[in-house]
Amino acid sequence: MNWFYAVGQQQQGPVTEEQLQALVKDRVVTGDTKVWREGMADWQPYSVVSGVPEAAAPPPVAMAGAAASPSADILMSPVNQAPPEDYEVSIGHCLSRAWAVFKEHAGSIIGACALVFIVMVVANVIPFLGVLLALFVNGPLIGGLYWFFLKKVRGQETTVGDAFAGFGPSFANLMLAQIVSGILSSLSIMPGIAMLVVAGISGAAAGRGNATAMTGGLVVVGGLLTFLGALVTIYLSVSWALTMPLIIDKRMEFWPAMSLSRSQVGKHFFRVLWFFIVTGIISAIGALALGVGLLLTVPLAFTMITYLYHDLFYGSAAARRE
Repeated sequence: MNWFYAVGQQQQGPVTEEQLQALVKDRVVTGDTKVWREGMADWQPYSVVSGVPEAAAPPPVAMAGAAASPSADILMSPVNQAPPEDYEVSIGHCLSRAWAVFKEHAGSIIGACALVFIVMVVANVIPFLGVLLALFVNGPLIGGLYWFFLKKVRGQETTVGDAFAGFGPSFANLMLAQIVSGILSSLSIMPGIAMLVVAGISGAAAGRGNATAMTGGLVVVGGLLTFLGALVTIYLSVSWALTMPLIIDKRMEFWPAMSLSRSQVGKHFFRVLWFFIVTGIISAIGALALGVGLLLTVPLAFTMITYLYHDLFYGSAAARRE
């Protein structure tokens, strides 16, 4: 018997009894989560139905905001759904859940990732047009891949087309998020680089062995500004790291999504930073096997990040235990 469950006003499923129990174990489904299955008259909290034997009943009545019958295609989360006040960043828990999903759907996950990255590489290396195409397609491609993984971790049926969902209604906001975040993140290192360039020109003009104290001072200040700018770039990149899934999942505009990502990540910034360092290491490990291992490690890291997003914006297991 298949089950459906709700996250806020968002309908999820169908999932099997075994998958539902796994969601209960992971505290994605809690006692207060509304659930429904064929034979139930209405949506009920899981705590009510978990101990009640199945019995015949009239056709279901749809929950507010949902279609008349459960559908795996109803995926949009309400924009005004507030994220939890606190959360836990658990690398091990995200990794274990990601590995379970990857093992079950390895073929489709590897295929979707490979196809998206091939399209991205091809678009970026086209002579003369590559830079321009990158501005238009990289954000929507990444957003579409997050949509694919969001459906996977929620037990939804997926198709290759889901990996390219970023070219749908959220195209403009995904594109703008990629461009704006990239520009703003890079601006912080520009003063330092500019000063180093000036120092280089000044030193060259003075001639070899005749570098002035001013040139040396420019190098020191430029190096310091570049280092501080790099720290700012890292901060902004991590703070805005969950902008893409917010846009594709909640259909948010790019700037509110960037602000919400920064606000939520900022509650435990250094834990999230460490999380991304670990996922980066996991992705890089794949390159050791002549790059073939990337087919495993990159999708695994992407799935971990998707679970991190779910924990930050729908509630982590630790927060729900409290």
